[in-house]
Amino acid sequence: MSKNKGGMLFAGVIGVLAGALGGLLLAPQTGRETRRKIAKLAAEISNTIKTDTDVTKNRVADIYGKFSNDAFERYNKIKNSVVGKVASLKTAGEEISKEKFSEVVDGVVSEFKTDFEETKDGAEKIGTYLKKDWEKVKKALV
Repeated sequence: MSKNKGGMLFAGVIGVLAGALGGLLLAPQTGRETRRKIAKLAAEISNTIKTDTDVTKNRVADIYGKFSNDAFERYNKIKNSVVGKVASLKTAGEEISKEKFSEVVDGVVSEFKTDFEETKDGAEKIGTYLKKDWEKVKKALV
């Protein structure tokens, strides 16, 4: 990725996070109520995008070169981070389009870039897999 594209991606991620934070701060409900709504929506999204065990194992093995409990936990941590950010943005009033979802996925994957030091294209693969879940995520956001 060129330096310019990386800077634009970083700026986009910062903008998304700032918008979510602003929405949360200006929300008419309490922080506790907002956190409850985010957690509920995140659980709904997670249940909607859940894959069966074999599919998940195949994804993890493809991303990390082999299946292990550590790789499985890293995969889930990244996936859950994407879900949490999407839920936070939606709760803050953001419209989640396919493009916005892709930006969130790219931003989260870049935050976890050290998880992919031993794999050549693991970050790209996990981004692709997570983006394939867009249609399921969209259904959960309705």
